[in-house]
Amino acid sequence: MEVFEIKDDQVAFSPQALMLEPFALLWERDKSKGKTRALTEMAAVYFYTDYKSDFSEMLNDEEKLSTIKSVIVGMDPKWEPDDLFKKACEFYSSRQETPATLLLEDARHAVQSVRRFLREIDMSEEVGGRPKHDIKKVIDSLGQLNKVTEALFELESQVKKQIQQKDDTMRGGKEKSLFEDGID
Repeated sequence: MEVFEIKDDQVAFSPQALMLEPFALLWERDKSKGKTRALTEMAAVYFYTDYKSDFSEMLNDEEKLSTIKSVIVGMDPKWEPDDLFKKACEFYSSRQETPATLLLEDARHAVQSVRRFLREIDMSEEVGGRPKHDIKKVIDSLGQLNKVTEALFELESQVKKQIQQKDDTMRGGKEKSLFEDGID
């Protein structure tokens, strides 16, 4: 679903977005003339949820939202996500899900768990006077990390390619016609 895009270095959304209830509710509740709150919340939905967002690799939801909140121009520093915002994020996220995006999310969480394990492992720990961890197994595991990072990078590339192909071939639910983008 192509609801958001970056135009002139700003998050823009399609007019059709306001025909979708979760986004329409964000828009309609903002009674201000410039719709600043609605615009910043729509931008936050994009940055928080879209796989093409620069923040998509941040796995800690609180840290991600805090960072996004701190950099969106015009966002009230006191703003906190409410049920309408969360529902818009859930809706948008569900519209992007594919088997590949779900696998990528799971792979990122697995890598985060491995990172946490490696940071917390204490090679000096002993059990019954013997080392708790087998140093050879730890070293062998470290030697496999490049394969893990290459596999994760490849999966990320596949997801981005899949999303780009979908964006390139779809517009308003219809395939683009031949030469619609011009001749290169």
